[in-house]
Amino acid sequence: MLSKESDQAVRKGLDSIDENFDEGVSQALASLTEIGKEYLSERKELEAEKVISSIKEIGKAAALQGMENAAVNAILSLEKMLQCSMKQNMESTTVRVLLSLGTIGKIAAGQQLETVAKLAASMLGKSGNTAALLNRGRETLAVTIGLGEIGKAVARMKIPDVSENAAICATCLGETGKLAAQKTLEEAAIGAELMLEEMAAAAMKENLQSATGNIAASIGEIGKSAEEEEMENAVFQAASALQTIMSSAGNRYLNDASIAAKIALESFNELDIINDESSIKKIEEIREMMRSLWENSK
Repeated sequence: MLSKESDQAVRKGLDSIDENFDEGVSQALASLTEIGKEYLSERKELEAEKVISSIKEIGKAAALQGMENAAVNAILSLEKMLQCSMKQNMESTTVRVLLSLGTIGKIAAGQQLETVAKLAASMLGKSGNTAALLNRGRETLAVTIGLGEIGKAVARMKIPDVSENAAICATCLGETGKLAAQKTLEEAAIGAELMLEEMAAAAMKENLQSATGNIAASIGEIGKSAEEEEMENAVFQAASALQTIMSSAGNRYLNDASIAAKIALESFNELDIINDESSIKKIEEIREMMRSLWENSK
């Protein structure tokens, strides 16, 4: 019965987007949220994940249509699902919700729906802190992917260097990565560093000097926490990312950003970072895992 109701709600939501009818989308999302919460309470993960995918599709369609209120409602629906799945410690479902938030936020950023992108990023940042504090490595890693994808999309929009959303993504990634390092969640800490490095590359391409400098500072904070916990792979990735930013920013005459990266790099106690083959292999394994998670979430 719930499956039939779910299908009807999805059709109503997508049809309402075609008609630009906000109220219809809101009603559809409310129905899907209640159905999804019921599945979660019964620990029916497969059914719940199908509902989450449906909410994500409605959110994506709303963002592409420029329907800000509808996209916000989709994110709020996912937040309710997230609270339930985290409470029940249902890792697979939680990861799916977190990546769905990243998907909607990324599309919203591309459509210049800054309020939607900001909401998604803020929600991910809060979830990342919670997941790290609870030692939930895979969930924390999913947060870094979602935040990074939103951050890269924001950087590519050629909006002013003072973009609030770029700052939010960099700050949230930095905080989540730092907490992950403190909790010795190596994959999540490295994941945050990798996404920040990709954000920096996107920001430098658009000559966003302030954003690049902020990102470098965030990488440095994660690296210092990793160093305190003797997490060599995470320290190696932080140093490698900062060296790349310092060089690339200098080549683009983004001198302030290059200096910020240099200062962050020099804050480490040990600067004799060399090309450690085992670290490179580990980092590439994490990068591939993140890529696979993101691709499978689409």
